[in-house]
Amino acid sequence: MHSGRAQSMTPDTAVFAGVPQATVPLGQPMAFPKFEASFYDNQLFLLGEAHGTERPQEIDLALLQHLNQRAGVRTYVGELDCANAYFLNEYLRTGKETTLDLAFRSWQADGSQWANTAMRAKFQKLRSWNQTLPAQRRIKVLGIDQLQDLPLAAEYLRVLTRGLMLPPAVRGQLDSVATWLQRENGEQAAGGATRAMRVLAGSKPDKALFDLTHLLRNVAYDRRNMVVRERNIFANFRELYLGLHLEGEKLYGMWGLAHVLQSPMQSGTTLFAGLVRQSDLPVRDKVVSLLCVFSECQLLMPTSFLPVAWQAPGQRFTPSDKFNHDGPLTRIAGLEELKRRTQPGSTTIFRLNAPTATTNRQPIRVTYAPGIPAGQQIRFRADLPATAYVQYLVLVRNSPALTPLVP
Repeated sequence: MHSGRAQSMTPDTAVFAGVPQATVPLGQPMAFPKFEASFYDNQLFLLGEAHGTERPQEIDLALLQHLNQRAGVRTYVGELDCANAYFLNEYLRTGKETTLDLAFRSWQADGSQWANTAMRAKFQKLRSWNQTLPAQRRIKVLGIDQLQDLPLAAEYLRVLTRGLMLPPAVRGQLDSVATWLQRENGEQAAGGATRAMRVLAGSKPDKALFDLTHLLRNVAYDRRNMVVRERNIFANFRELYLGLHLEGEKLYGMWGLAHVLQSPMQSGTTLFAGLVRQSDLPVRDKVVSLLCVFSECQLLMPTSFLPVAWQAPGQRFTPSDKFNHDGPLTRIAGLEELKRRTQPGSTTIFRLNAPTATTNRQPIRVTYAPGIPAGQQIRFRADLPATAYVQYLVLVRNSPALTPLVP
């Protein structure tokens, strides 16, 4: 990466002084420029994005391909639950579009931004690319989020128990859990899962039982709020990291931007990447975070979430340019300087942890427009430098919004 030359030493330019940069020519083979050697020594690579903008889907696949080729990454640790990951892996294995339909079903039904044409195309491209790789280098999806789609979890539970030799009483209990999940009765399912795990605790451990118990543990989780969700995500990561013997394996995934922040927030809340950093896992000192920031981009929002004046009448979703990181609702200090160093329509990566970078000493400063609810604000600690949270910024300019899949 080459160093960007500041045009003047205003307070704005001082924010990112000494930060090297490189353009990412998406659409070309090996789009990502080569990182410094120490980057590839990491074991958990995390990309943070704002759900609703199209280009991060392209960035995600390009970075996964780069890390597969340069660092041997073959496990995609995404913002997906274990049931969804199972069916995505089945699609990668078989290429059956009906299986991919199943993975996207609840996102479409719920009006989630995950149900978009670019994300579906990304998995189709991943499947095609996977087929060109030797078997030992092919990508597999690992889902570590808490359960998002209870009926899909019911189908996964039926898959897991299909060939297992289980006592009739346990099988009956698991059939009841599957029925409750199908009906989206999470409380009843959680109780049944807890009882089933007690009985299965005395069984001889093997891979099939591990997967089943892991799913049941997820069924039993408390899923009330964001803080609990982060703990559930980390608990899943820990269980799978140790249970599947991923020590030494290099892992990569794209997440909503908050999950990749590696230090506690001003409120004291610690998110997924920070929980990994605080843990006793061998990977704790080998985590690197890349954070997408946006300028002049469109973001797809559920229309009901927007003020009436911003809504597209009669549409389930509305593209909006109000959620960029250079305003009007959120402003990251110094972003105007990064724009002056880049071109419209570009994707540019900035190395915040370069030895010469002021971001090793300066905090991330974010301001919000009046009226933004406190619960929607990300507040960084002023006594921590930017690099305590993320090590790279990826500036995305002029990306269109995602296109929703039609239910």
